[in-house]
Amino acid sequence: MKRCLSLSPILVLLVCWTNLRAAESSSARMVVHEWGTFTTLQDADGTELSGINIDDEPVPEFVHNLQPHLLDHPILSHDYWAYRQKGTPRRHPLVLMRLETPVIYFYPPRSAKLPLKVDVDVKFRGGWLTEFYPTAKSQPAENADRPFDFGVLTRETVGRLTWSDLQVGQNGRFPETTEQVWLAPRKVASVPITTAEGESEQYLFYRGVAHLHAPLRVSTSQDGTQIQLRANFQDILTSGESERIGHLWLVETRADGTTAFRKLDPIVISSDPRATLLTAQRRFSTHEFSSENRVRLEQDMHRALLAEGLFADEATALLTTWQRAYFASPGLRVFFTVPRRWTDHYLPLTISGKPEVTRVMIGRVELISDSQRGALGKLAAMKQFSSEWIHKIPETSPAYRKLLAGRSVDPRELGDKVPPDFHLYLGLGRFRNALVIAEEGRTGGENLERFIAEYGLQMFRPRQAEK
Repeated sequence: MKRCLSLSPILVLLVCWTNLRAAESSSARMVVHEWGTFTTLQDADGTELSGINIDDEPVPEFVHNLQPHLLDHPILSHDYWAYRQKGTPRRHPLVLMRLETPVIYFYPPRSAKLPLKVDVDVKFRGGWLTEFYPTAKSQPAENADRPFDFGVLTRETVGRLTWSDLQVGQNGRFPETTEQVWLAPRKVASVPITTAEGESEQYLFYRGVAHLHAPLRVSTSQDGTQIQLRANFQDILTSGESERIGHLWLVETRADGTTAFRKLDPIVISSDPRATLLTAQRRFSTHEFSSENRVRLEQDMHRALLAEGLFADEATALLTTWQRAYFASPGLRVFFTVPRRWTDHYLPLTISGKPEVTRVMIGRVELISDSQRGALGKLAAMKQFSSEWIHKIPETSPAYRKLLAGRSVDPRELGDKVPPDFHLYLGLGRFRNALVIAEEGRTGGENLERFIAEYGLQMFRPRQAEK
């Protein structure tokens, strides 16, 4: 209860009592809750685009990172690439999925004598688990004697993290940070955990990347007016079996901050990847966009997360953590609740003591919006490109550092020398490198090839031999 009081909202006592009562409801069994996001970027035919290892909302520096340069290095100059490549897995274009910010909370029963010793083990089939806190034993690489060489990322890759002898309910000093992406998940009335090494936090955290298909494949009709949903459950379901996705949303956010969304009907999934599960209108009319829709969408998603099994403060933490990525970033995307069976297959979690475990994951499929397609067309029509202006920006400039890290940058932060081609490039958003590479492959345009060469984006091209 002491940890609950530190949250300090008016209803904190009620929230804490609700969570603790839920933990007590299963006699001597501990309750464990987890949430996270699987993110992919898909083309018009529902194919995942590679090279999406861009981290627009990095976690604090104290987070353990097996390879600091795996997720944060879009290439903006040949010299920069030559320097960073020495310590970077060269096969990063094989990343098709981002596993973003799963967190695990613990609720011991009131009768338990704290702290409790707990072991936690998580694997990622088809992926690497690259970031985590507190410290854990990791098994990401095929070449343990060469820590910067993770090997080839394939569907057969298995990343692994193990936390041994966690002290559940042991208070400790949390690392200091001002990062909202880290602080939001702390505002939950669980008990803290501490490792044998003395690192403490309100939750277990980890992230990763994978060479996997998303649970849902979202394709666009040729005229751009409709989307069709199909599923990738053929490795999970046998003939005659089915799963259900009860909560789905199609969302579009414009650069002016207005949002339109459409709640889609629940779908029943079979093992047939060719079956069309749902057809829906892809475009929104002008009158469907408003600034108020963002709040309505958050409220609807919050209700869905509660229905899936999260506590109210956990659902709030999830949505607060992803304010920018889910709601504020311009783009067209589909959100859905991922069936537990899919999560357990690709991200198996084992916790000692046989607790009651609830896992609520959100699938996020980024689509190519009409605005992005238009910007790519304008970029492909340009013929002259020069990156010389970048070298005139002071390397100590915060905007320059964000640019090199692939984070969102307002062109005005870079001064008045940003050329029109780079304005278009930045406007493509978080996955701009993947979008440019995909458009070059789709159209075979020589102008895009020159743009890619000028700004050093070649290494984001998929390597066919390694697919």
